[in-house]
Amino acid sequence: MLEFKNIENVKLEESKLKNLTRVLSLIRLILAILALVFLIIGFSYEFKLYGSIGLAIIVIFIAYSFLTNKYYKNLELVENKLITYESHDKRRKGLYHTFKDSGKDLLNKDDYKESDLDLFGNHSLYQYLSISKTKYGRNMLKEALTEGSKTDYSSLCYKLADNEGSIDLESSISNFEASKNIDYDSLYESLGTKIKLTIEMILPLLSFIAMLVFIPFIFINNLNPWFLVLFIALNITLCKIFLVNPIFLLNSDSYYTLLEKYLIVREQVNNINIDDDLYNDIKKSLNDNYSSIKNTMGILNLLAYRKNVIFNIIANGLFSFDFFIILIYNFKTKKQTGLREFFESIGKLEVSLSLANIGIDNSVYCKGEINDTINAIDMYHPLVKNCISNSIDMNGGIILTGSNMSGKTTFMRTLGICQTLYNAKGLIPAYSFSSNDFNIYTSLRANDMLSEGISTFYAEILRMKNINNAIKEKKNLILVDEIFKGTNASERIDASFKVIDKLNSYNQFFIISTHDFELCNANNITNYHFNETYIDDKISFDYKIKMGKSETKNAIYLLKMANIIE
Repeated sequence: MLEFKNIENVKLEESKLKNLTRVLSLIRLILAILALVFLIIGFSYEFKLYGSIGLAIIVIFIAYSFLTNKYYKNLELVENKLITYESHDKRRKGLYHTFKDSGKDLLNKDDYKESDLDLFGNHSLYQYLSISKTKYGRNMLKEALTEGSKTDYSSLCYKLADNEGSIDLESSISNFEASKNIDYDSLYESLGTKIKLTIEMILPLLSFIAMLVFIPFIFINNLNPWFLVLFIALNITLCKIFLVNPIFLLNSDSYYTLLEKYLIVREQVNNINIDDDLYNDIKKSLNDNYSSIKNTMGILNLLAYRKNVIFNIIANGLFSFDFFIILIYNFKTKKQTGLREFFESIGKLEVSLSLANIGIDNSVYCKGEINDTINAIDMYHPLVKNCISNSIDMNGGIILTGSNMSGKTTFMRTLGICQTLYNAKGLIPAYSFSSNDFNIYTSLRANDMLSEGISTFYAEILRMKNINNAIKEKKNLILVDEIFKGTNASERIDASFKVIDKLNSYNQFFIISTHDFELCNANNITNYHFNETYIDDKISFDYKIKMGKSETKNAIYLLKMANIIE
């Protein structure tokens, strides 16, 4: 578990930046008021003196705003950092279900393990782990948890879990909170085509040149400055008529803000040194494609300013701004490459930080090791507060017996979660865990399909059919809870024996829990069980798995405790 040593310093920094930005905002307001006052006086009395002062103050205001913006951005980062610390504190207290992004929209109901293992949705593994905010990061994390990952994140995750710099990285990524649904493809398509210049598009430029020729005469010959208003109106009109293009409709301010946040992440990546190959690859990709991002931002920044009504009127009125935007766009769009690679690199960082949370917020964790069998020592379920750890050494099939509520289903889900995180190449909630890239197939919540008009037994058939198809292709990890509970005891036991024989014939790893002790005598299986103890007429569970089959039953006892039977 990562010790947070810098949190008090961050709180102090936040307080200083808040005080500073209040003063800076007050100065901005004063400059804006002064500029307005002098411009009004200039148009009413003497434009040469007071109008010049007003324009000078506007220039100072713009320069001042650009120079002080960094302090507002620093405050945002510091505030995000404190929110990030708070999120980790919630995760450690088991309050991860309060996190906004549960990944419910990522759930594929046709992949049964996603529901059975609580991979997505409320109180899910995704909700516990994910710090991903971008579309790329969320989809890449989903793929890692459901299909496994080709990228080995484990080494980087292990180092992030022991480096408080991971908080800085995560806090910069939290800037993307409002940007996760942005259409990246629209950005690629909109900035890839040059705008063809036509003869009529030159008219706003000619109007602008004519205005430049006229302006000196205001000062030299004391001409009435109100003639300038006529040129401004003409410039605006010509721009509106002849400079119409789809790029002006682009959601430029949102895209600009998005890319600005990407550059903040890049800056944090460069500031934090982690000796890891994957981290260095991410850093290299971000730096190699930096110029492409800046070129794109240059275009988007101009388009975003243009959308401001007041700025649009002033800029087009004084400078025929739209004409120059088109020229700049045509120049910069040639250099717009590498955006997708840049976004994917940030996505990999998001996945790394998400999978590292097993180590950041837990005392016991490990990197997976390669093995032809499945061996786990002191594994626990990260979503179960104060979960009792268990160990298992699997060489084939296991029949799991035990009383109701003794821990059988939680144990199977724990193993499924550990194998999921092994496949994702992240950190694993165990003292040690060795396995291989085994796909996971489950039948743990077949009765949940009743709401869809499907009986429990038919739901089990659908899941067993899915398993039957999978075992013909490769070795898998198969988890079945209370096999065929939807049918009568005689047929259930006969069918279960046949399923066990078939799974063994394909050398599958499987755990089948059951209340039918007859299955403990199946061929080529190992028996494990959970049990309970009774002290002063009270039932107690230790939730520890043990070798052999269960020798106890508690259904009648629980019914008596509930005063249902005597």
